[in-house]
Amino acid sequence: MKKKAKPEPNKLLPLAIILVICVAAEMLMSNFVWFSYVAGNTDFTDFVPENVKNEIVTKDNDTLQVREVGFPLNSVSMTVQIKNASVADHLAKAVFNVADEGNGGVLSAAFTDKIPVDTEPKRHTVYLNSRGDAYGFDVKFSAFNGDIAVTDIVINPTYEFSFNALRFAALFLGISILLLLTKTETGKTLRREFGYREAAINAAAVCISFSVVMWALCSTSETGAYYSYPLENGINMYSPYIQQFDAFLKGQLHLDVEPSEGLMSIENPYNPASRTGIECLFDRAYFEGKYYSYFGVAPLLTVYLPYYLFTGNLPSDSTVSGVFSVIIALFLPLAVVEWAKYRNKIRPWLSAVAAVAAYFATSVLLIQRGRAQFYYIACIAGMAFASAYLYFVAKYLNTSKSAAKYILLFLAGTSFALGFLSRLNSIVPVGIATVTFVAIYGIKSIKSKKIGKYISEMAVLALPVAASIVFSLWYNNARFGDPLQFGTDYQLTVADTSYYKLSTVGIFPSVIHYFLQPFSFSEFFPYFGITRTVISDYGKYVYIDANFGIMVYPLMLSLFFVPYLLKGKRLSREGKALLSVSTLSLFLTAFINFCLGGVIFRYTADIALFAAFISAAVMGELCGISEENHGGAIAKTTKKTVLAVCILTVIVGFFSMFIMTGNMVTYSPDFYEAAEEFFVFWN
Repeated sequence: MKKKAKPEPNKLLPLAIILVICVAAEMLMSNFVWFSYVAGNTDFTDFVPENVKNEIVTKDNDTLQVREVGFPLNSVSMTVQIKNASVADHLAKAVFNVADEGNGGVLSAAFTDKIPVDTEPKRHTVYLNSRGDAYGFDVKFSAFNGDIAVTDIVINPTYEFSFNALRFAALFLGISILLLLTKTETGKTLRREFGYREAAINAAAVCISFSVVMWALCSTSETGAYYSYPLENGINMYSPYIQQFDAFLKGQLHLDVEPSEGLMSIENPYNPASRTGIECLFDRAYFEGKYYSYFGVAPLLTVYLPYYLFTGNLPSDSTVSGVFSVIIALFLPLAVVEWAKYRNKIRPWLSAVAAVAAYFATSVLLIQRGRAQFYYIACIAGMAFASAYLYFVAKYLNTSKSAAKYILLFLAGTSFALGFLSRLNSIVPVGIATVTFVAIYGIKSIKSKKIGKYISEMAVLALPVAASIVFSLWYNNARFGDPLQFGTDYQLTVADTSYYKLSTVGIFPSVIHYFLQPFSFSEFFPYFGITRTVISDYGKYVYIDANFGIMVYPLMLSLFFVPYLLKGKRLSREGKALLSVSTLSLFLTAFINFCLGGVIFRYTADIALFAAFISAAVMGELCGISEENHGGAIAKTTKKTVLAVCILTVIVGFFSMFIMTGNMVTYSPDFYEAAEEFFVFWN
């Protein structure tokens, strides 16, 4: 008697179950506020107060008042529109206060948020949830330009069902992929065949996607995608990079801007107090009656010049930052994966996750948003070439063919040289580590009697670096009569920078500011921000601006495990030396930055990229140790912890896109509102 064949499982059933679960979850999240306390709390009233049907709120009278409501409040809906604004699209802070029976009729804060305001009217609903009959409420606006028109106020509006399709799609896709990888034979095969090549491709794809999105968002804040050349406005209206490019095309080193007579008559123009009321180009170098740009020339050679040759125009700031951000998004993840491959005991999937986390821990998404972008272009260009350098060196370590090794070393040297010509401070940490690497390789080559190969390889690496140094010495001497003078002593900025010197006083503050300074926390999305913090009297002028330390990114906490690796047996003596010097290079760079520059988050970015690379490598080593020495539950717990840390780092890095401060590019408030609705379902 034949056995009955087992029925084929319905492969669509799991997807149908996931679909139902995701729909239910999304309905709960989209309507969470109503389910949690509005439903059944009061009857819907749809009360429209006649006396405030159309109210204009101005900066002088920034509060809208609604009185004698007479019943419990659960929500207020209103249409908001900006009038007579110099900047239409932006976020206004709105503080709602409620007076009800629960607080004896005294106004008390009920809700604070940032809401998008535009020249087109937008409807906003805010949940207030009063305790008993309400005597009234008011809303106080701040941080807005022009006047705000508030119309069509409805108290306790009729509930409208909500459903966020984007969040539903993300839920469905995420759960489906997770189950595919963990519960199906196809998933097991994919995991088994997931090697370093797949890790590199996937990590780079994720990072590049975020970089391009940020590029697009930053572009919306500019009036055009490029600057026409010849320039349509006065040369003094443009950034130092465009001014310097214009000067090069005119065959000169100094900017084509004539200093004012008032500036030329001052005995010490570098003292900001003596420049009061005198017109000058701010944050340019001024020497012997001429203006110069002290910003590095690498962005001009690598982005501005090619763009000009192909289009006849000059790229916008967001285009330049966008190009460098994509370079970071490509090469940093590749560098992390290549290093994991070189170590050969770090799982490919772990290297991919750590690579993505490392990208988000560099703060590049925030640097990319910098306004007055010539400051930030220098930083992001230095980071880009440092990430390319790390990749080419790691790839060199994994390559056996001599010809390929020489090519990779030349590309590494060229990347280092371009980083040096972008922003010296951003290349200092990897430069210090490189000196150690070269010394270790030299000692090993002498012992193995391969000194000839060592000399030829290091010569190829050093050739572009030496060329960039020689060029810098000539360039500095041609401008300032001193090959070691980069123009920083001649800055027209907030202080006389010639007085900035290295001092032991800066050791403790540099550690606090660059490593440990926390985020500030706020009551509205994204719930954290950056602030100015002065921890002591530094004894001299130090530039202090908005900042946070690299330890705010959870991935960076792995730096605390460096002593553990140095005491263990997993690393060789050479590996321990390289790790020690690499870690110390972060502290040395922070110390130099603090003493010669001060504190601002774009200075912190000088150490963030290399710190993220080191942290990702340390994470991989910790997982390797737990797997080799312990196994079982300890290894699984370690991997899960590392995975959680990496995911949390990505979340913190992603949310940093939305930090609002005065020196940031303002992208569309609609994007801010959409992101808030996506993540903050409980409001």
